[in-house]
Amino acid sequence: MAIITLYTLFFDDILVIVCPYSWDPFFYFLTCAFMAIFCVEIVIACYVKPGYIFSFFFWLDLLATLSMLFDIGWLMDSINSLFTGGNNAGSKAAKVASTS
Repeated sequence: MAIITLYTLFFDDILVIVCPYSWDPFFYFLTCAFMAIFCVEIVIACYVKPGYIFSFFFWLDLLATLSMLFDIGWLMDSINSLFTGGNNAGSKAAKVASTS
């Protein structure tokens, strides 16, 4: 889980700096898979840790997991097309803005 956490913290910056655009779908798939793993971890923690559900750390974990949705380009492009009428320029601007 530590490796997955490090990936989720730094992958977007590495993706923009190092990887070509053609690798984006692979990283988006990894993000979806890791998000699912974090969801499973939350469910297991609710079952195993007494007092975890609805505690501060539960909400913190849930918020962190849901924040990964913004790193999935397929999802953000779909949402962006709703607001821009299909113009792809907003998606590129959002990707540049996320690196700063």
